[in-house]
Amino acid sequence: MSKVLYNPADIEKATKQVADHLNSLYNQDNEDTVILAPILQGAVPFFMDIAKHLKFDPYTEFVGVKSYDGEHQKEHHLYKMIDPNMLKGKVVWLFDDVADSGNTLQFMSKMLKQFGAVEVKTCVLLKKRHCKYPVDVYAFEMGSEWIWGYGLDAPNGRGRLLNTIYHK
Repeated sequence: MSKVLYNPADIEKATKQVADHLNSLYNQDNEDTVILAPILQGAVPFFMDIAKHLKFDPYTEFVGVKSYDGEHQKEHHLYKMIDPNMLKGKVVWLFDDVADSGNTLQFMSKMLKQFGAVEVKTCVLLKKRHCKYPVDVYAFEMGSEWIWGYGLDAPNGRGRLLNTIYHK
């Protein structure tokens, strides 16, 4: 049986807080120094809800990396990357749905720096307590249960379009 972990009101409040944090760091005077990079596909709803509250207009480029085959972590496969010419001299904020092991964030941070980013910051919807990777900003902290909804897919590949986050 599914249980609600975070409802739409919880999510709205958290995304507004994340946006407020970003607004405290950037404005129209320094918006050219930052790129916001959501990881496809799970981070899209989280990122789009944050974007509604931003008071500056940063560069936004989606990146794509796969590291799960449905339930198990495997090798990373990069399938969409930011043009290296855009990265030179920029701070990149990498957005993801879940920081579980932190391996994807570590992999992408390394790649973005190799391609010329001066700094990579991380922002995730859900940080699992056992994650050892240092996440800069997160909306929620949680245990190790399987979750789905709001960008996160269930083991059957569905559930990404739900506006609530569920767990068993």
